Amino acid sequence: MGFKREHTRYIIKLPVEICSGESTISGITVRVSRKGLFVRSQKSFCVGTPVEMILHITDEISCRLTGVVMHTRNIVELKRQNGMGIEFTGIDQAYLEVISSVEQEEA
Repeated sequence: MGFKREHTRYIIKLPVEICSGESTISGITVRVSRKGLFVRSQKSFCVGTPVEMILHITDEISCRLTGVVMHTRNIVELKRQNGMGIEFTGIDQAYLEVISSVEQEEA
C-alpha cells in the first residue's frame, strides 16, 4: 500500500532566497504544495532550522513565506539534485493564488 500525501505536489521552478539569521541561500523550487516546497540549492540549512523565504513569482511579484527545514539532500555526486525540503509555518496571499491557479490548470 503506497503512501498518500495530504497535499498534491506540483513541479514549479521559481527562484527563491532562504534566510536564517545572517545567512542567505539562493535556490530554485522544484516541487511545491500548500504545505511546503523542495528547493534545489548548493548549500542547505540544518534540519529543524526556522527560515524565511522570498519566492520570486514574476519580476514584479514576490511572496514571503516562513517555514522549517524538514530534510536535506547533500550528495557530492548529485549536486544538481541537492537541496532542502521546507514545511511552511506561514504563507501569504500571493503564494495561495499561485497554488490555486496551478490546481485549476491541473483539474
